[in-house]
Amino acid sequence: MKKIYSIILSLIVFASSILTAEQTPIKNLSAYTLDNGLELYVAENHTVPLVYIEICVRGGGIAQTKENAGLFHLYEHMMFKGNSKYPTSEEMQTALSDLGCSNWNGSTGQEYINYFFTIPSAKLKEGLEFWSYAIRTPNMDKREFEAEKKVVISEIEGDKNDPNMVLYNFLSSKLFKEAPWARSPGGDAKIVKKATIEQLRKIQNEYYIPNNSALFVGGDVNPDEVYKLVNEIYGLWEKGADPWENNKKQFSLNPLKQTEYYVMPYDQIAPQIAQVQISFRGPDAEFNTSSTYAADLLFSLTENPQSIYKQSLCTNQALGIPDPNYTGISYYTQKRLGIINAYAVMLSPEYNIAERTKAYVQLVPEFVKQSIPENADSEDVKLAKTRFENQEYFTQETAENLLGTLRFWWICSGSNYYYNYLSNMEKLNSDDIKQFYTDYVENTNAVVILLINPEVYEKAKKDLSKNGFKLIK
Repeated sequence: MKKIYSIILSLIVFASSILTAEQTPIKNLSAYTLDNGLELYVAENHTVPLVYIEICVRGGGIAQTKENAGLFHLYEHMMFKGNSKYPTSEEMQTALSDLGCSNWNGSTGQEYINYFFTIPSAKLKEGLEFWSYAIRTPNMDKREFEAEKKVVISEIEGDKNDPNMVLYNFLSSKLFKEAPWARSPGGDAKIVKKATIEQLRKIQNEYYIPNNSALFVGGDVNPDEVYKLVNEIYGLWEKGADPWENNKKQFSLNPLKQTEYYVMPYDQIAPQIAQVQISFRGPDAEFNTSSTYAADLLFSLTENPQSIYKQSLCTNQALGIPDPNYTGISYYTQKRLGIINAYAVMLSPEYNIAERTKAYVQLVPEFVKQSIPENADSEDVKLAKTRFENQEYFTQETAENLLGTLRFWWICSGSNYYYNYLSNMEKLNSDDIKQFYTDYVENTNAVVILLINPEVYEKAKKDLSKNGFKLIK
């Protein structure tokens, strides 16, 4: 009887390790989900005997609080400082060398943290094991911890002297007043200096869990064999509570009471030109999914040099925009941090630049409105949709490009967003685009930033101040 029971138990265990790949509409892309919630995506491409392996965790900036801003960044650094198999950073470096890495790295973004490398496909199992030990069993050695704090603080302090980061952080403080740190995953030096290992372990326990992570594997591999190895290596990784269950609040979509004007002297701008940027709060893929498609389509229509939007701005001689290459408007899809940016380069900033900037700001919504197609079957719309299709073909040319794109959409809104992107784009009609325009351009206040050479600023600052432009220091 015991023998029969043992056989049945073995069959159950064997059966639980077999999983058929989930259907995907992407050629040579297989998808799996382990029992612990870890998602696995495998892109098969036998062009060269290499394999790309990336593990990604939802987190980063949008998971930070005012009290722990920068600790996801610090945690990312500590991932390379030793674990239960490779106790020191030196041993990890040796392991990477033995794997034959052609490139490796990690990064902390606004909405994710990821770790990746490319190795010979013959080292697939060893590569999967490497990231498993790194992500599941980091040592958090006290000496390494204190040393790495100084590295992260140095990076943060260095950013303070970068005018691009000053501008970036200023915009975050205006469009995301509730949590400007969400767009600044680098963090706060004072908080990093006081960080404790216990705080990092808390991040590990809450976010570095399989049901908040995905593994992306691509190249010279067999998908089912990859799944078997991943199930063997990662299958016992313990599932945790959903870290987003009590964190579903959307940042304000109209955080400003009125459009605000700012000027920043910028020594990288030549005296002969000025650059204007208008930033609106845009839709979020997590909360306003349908609007993200409308944004992509509408602003794709404005990209054409002959578009109503670009031609109307460039033929307005008072603005001084030299040609269609010097103006545009775009939207970058994100999970919770959507922004719409319009920009223009203007010549001769010594002449009435404050008034010209304000005129440009008034005209942008009008010309965006004129760009809305009356017919979703128009030639312009068809061409725009064709461009999306062509871009998709280009994306799928290599396993690494495909997985990078998939990872981006997995972070924003899940893999189904990516799978259904083109079909949902086809469903858009003129009313959908008009609604997007009304919600996010026409009825939304913006942050306007004028970048101007310091010498020109000195000559124009009285006029700028009189016209309501405040100085970004």
